[in-house]
Amino acid sequence: MPRKISLKLVIKILVSVVLLALLLYYTGFESTLSRLSEANLWYVPVGVALYLVAQVISSYRWQFLSEALGFRLSLREYYDYYLIGMFFNLFLPGAIGGDMLRMFYLAKSANRKKREALLTLLAERGVGLVALLLLISVVCVTPAMAGSDLTIPLQLPGMPAMLIDLRLILLCMSGLMVAGYIGLWVAPLERLAEKIPKLELIGQAKVYWANLGLLAKSVALSVFVHGLMVGMHVLMATALGVHVDLLYLTVVYGVVSLASVLPIAFNGFGVREGTYLLLLTKAGLTPETAMAFAFYWVIISTCTSLFGGLILVKGHYKTPSLQEETDMIDS
Repeated sequence: MPRKISLKLVIKILVSVVLLALLLYYTGFESTLSRLSEANLWYVPVGVALYLVAQVISSYRWQFLSEALGFRLSLREYYDYYLIGMFFNLFLPGAIGGDMLRMFYLAKSANRKKREALLTLLAERGVGLVALLLLISVVCVTPAMAGSDLTIPLQLPGMPAMLIDLRLILLCMSGLMVAGYIGLWVAPLERLAEKIPKLELIGQAKVYWANLGLLAKSVALSVFVHGLMVGMHVLMATALGVHVDLLYLTVVYGVVSLASVLPIAFNGFGVREGTYLLLLTKAGLTPETAMAFAFYWVIISTCTSLFGGLILVKGHYKTPSLQEETDMIDS
């Protein structure tokens, strides 16, 4: 029985197509392609290797966060599921995404509830976000970044143009993150869980913010993973024969990562490229070079995702049936 493609997915794909078309019209398709063809593609396998190493560390982070809830799987299984999730996100559009597929495999392998498996993914993604915000917020306020242009022009209909400072946005987000963490300690979540059955997992989730050693370890590993990603961006700049300040490139990577998770486009396509274009042109790159930079990242991430496809085929992992997909969405 063929799987149905949701209207939401169709809209996201259309948004990505329209955004990419507008960006390429602005930068010039032939100019962007010509600039990309000048790049040193020998850096692609190096970037893929860095990405695969980063995924090993991310898988280890997911493993020990899952062990805090009693999951007992090998690192190889977590790594397989991580890469399969990447492949599924990029090449197999459907009703569920890569993270939901990771939840499915983890729950099935450990014979646990899908909601418990989902909790480990939320924790793993959450600490990654915390580490990213901490990293780029600290970088933003360093004296070396004082002269960098991190403003975004914004004009709403019927209103004068405004300049939005990314530093302020990032610092506010970090402040909200800290306030949220404090709120987890003072809020009577356990009593709410007793009254509201759907919040029963809160008691299990408490280990993620109450165990400071676990939190510190996961955040530290996340910062290291983000450092590898920044290193990959340095390689990409080298491949294109351009120089971008390391601290500025760190902020670019962080802002692009945050923008890419906005649920308005398919797998971040269009939003990611537009953010690269906006920030890298502020660093002195030409529009076609900035767009070529963004596409170089797409090449690396696509090649890395192919390993997930190989694992999916060779590892004898079965994708969820239509009924199982429905159960995941409803759970």
